[in-house]
Amino acid sequence: MKTFAFAGLAAGLMLAMPAQAMEHSTVIEHPAGQITADYTGATRVEMKQVGSAGGAGRASSLRCQWSVSLSVERQARVSANLQAKRSMVRDDVITGSSPGWCSERGNGIDRVVEARREDLRSAMMAMVAQDREVILVEAEGAHAGQREG
Repeated sequence: MKTFAFAGLAAGLMLAMPAQAMEHSTVIEHPAGQITADYTGATRVEMKQVGSAGGAGRASSLRCQWSVSLSVERQARVSANLQAKRSMVRDDVITGSSPGWCSERGNGIDRVVEARREDLRSAMMAMVAQDREVILVEAEGAHAGQREG
């Protein structure tokens, strides 16, 4: 069993765990009608075990390198007939390193992520702002298609 654990360390074991979701809704005025856009953001913490446990008389170099990615799903509606979905991802919104094993929950990663929740919310709102132009282009294309049809 120790051989398997050590082999996993050498390979750079990746662990992932989901975190809390965030939500946001907005209404955009458009000639085709009001566009309602609902966003759901979810974070994902990825952990990579690095280093090695110290043997007798040697210091341990075990560290857990972690990063938080943000994925945002958008559902936009102009009417029952005009709907558009989009998925966006931003990697490494928050990164850090903690001493010890990644599998130990006492390493404080959850507390750090929760303390930086506003950073995650700001990153989501930046993604929402960038998505506004995409929504307008999608709505314009759909509106033009309806006028021609």
